[in-house]
Amino acid sequence: MVYLIVNWVSSVLSLLAVASLVPGVQILEFESALIATGVVGLISAGLGSLLKNARGAASLVLSSIFLLIVDTLLFRMSALLVPGFSMRGFTPALAGAVVLLALNLALPRFVPFREDPLDSWSRS
Repeated sequence: MVYLIVNWVSSVLSLLAVASLVPGVQILEFESALIATGVVGLISAGLGSLLKNARGAASLVLSSIFLLIVDTLLFRMSALLVPGFSMRGFTPALAGAVVLLALNLALPRFVPFREDPLDSWSRS
């Protein structure tokens, strides 16, 4: 449970950083960032995994470009679903998806996480 909270907080911080770094991506309220983070995660886990697994046997380069486009479209779709979270067009969505991916890969390295000894779900 602690891992999920730490992961969500780091994702919210990443999304707020994207909104401040990428022109065209806007978050009006902190609550919108909390909701948008959840929606981005749910859409990426559900629809994103289906689309990413449907890419077939393409080459590595084409596969990477396809994954980037899928992430961009999912990021844009999240902005359409969450009030207070918006972006103007495809270019901010692409730049936002790239920056969000980079931050989500980098932030966990700076936040040391230890297993919660009271969390019984983590012990299986």
